[in-house]
Amino acid sequence: MVLVHQWVLFIRSDQHPSHSAFSRIQWTLLKYHSFIMDGYLLIPNVFTEQELERGCCIQGDQVDYPRQKEFIDQILLPRLKHAGMEDPTYVKFRLSNNNNSTDASTFHGDIYNHTSSEIMPIYTALVYFDEAQIQVIPGSHRFHNPGWSISSYQKRKTLTIHRGDLLVFHANLHHRGVKFDRTGDRRLLQVFEIFPDRPTYEAFAPMLMVVKTSNHSLVKHFINPVMYECSKYPALIDFLTFIHYLLMYNNLHYKMSMMDLAPWDKKDKYVTYEPSRCAHMDETHYEDLNINIQCDHSIQTSETSNFYLYAYVLYWIVSGILLYLLYRWLRPKQKRISRKRLYKYKMDRD
Repeated sequence: MVLVHQWVLFIRSDQHPSHSAFSRIQWTLLKYHSFIMDGYLLIPNVFTEQELERGCCIQGDQVDYPRQKEFIDQILLPRLKHAGMEDPTYVKFRLSNNNNSTDASTFHGDIYNHTSSEIMPIYTALVYFDEAQIQVIPGSHRFHNPGWSISSYQKRKTLTIHRGDLLVFHANLHHRGVKFDRTGDRRLLQVFEIFPDRPTYEAFAPMLMVVKTSNHSLVKHFINPVMYECSKYPALIDFLTFIHYLLMYNNLHYKMSMMDLAPWDKKDKYVTYEPSRCAHMDETHYEDLNINIQCDHSIQTSETSNFYLYAYVLYWIVSGILLYLLYRWLRPKQKRISRKRLYKYKMDRD
């Protein structure tokens, strides 16, 4: 399926580079190539002011989630249909305002591909209600991404997003939010796990696994508070982002934090991790910001596994035993020799 062959159809004419048919074709092909090769597509000025007012359902510190879902179903999804998604189906969404810096300020993928396929047919859509910036790493959505972590990290690109823009990308594209401002608004609607049509949903949704990490003590009491504070200091968060990316690129970040599943549980799965609280749409009306609103009850969910905790404990026990045996093999031998010499020395003196 040509996913983005009609992106141009719903871009307002004053945003288009040219009104000629030839230029429109060139522009569409260029965007299609960018989406396939780079893994993302930024579409400017998609929503009108009236639609944006309707779409941002924040009331005080809470969100009217039924109204938010109406915006997605009645305004966002038709735009995605114009983009070539025949019948887009999504699993969950989240509305945040600066407070997603705990899990979005370092590079991450929304889904991690543990199958043999190179590209996942699953997408994320971001609707921006305020000015913002996001960094992406073009090409990182491909499973067999060439190069290694530092060369990939050096490809990062900063996108400046304006109110009313729409960003669509492959769900495993490496990305992060930047320049979180505590004094201004950074209202953002994130729609996750979008399948372009019903056959794709039926074929690939059973492979999707949601791992709930929000209740993990390390997340609640250490990672989230630390990342929230670090995101205020650009130099510090940039350094942490680099270290984190080295781990993430090599699939080590969840293993080292002991929040991952066992390898056999991830085999042939698309795995997504939920560091923020989750609520079901049919049980939700007014709730806090930055909550994952689950709209599909059929998706598999799992708590974090203790596999890597046990693996680390076993590793240190075995390492300790081996070090002790090595010590006993080296040290006592030297002591026995010295004792024999001492005994012989005493005998010679007697």
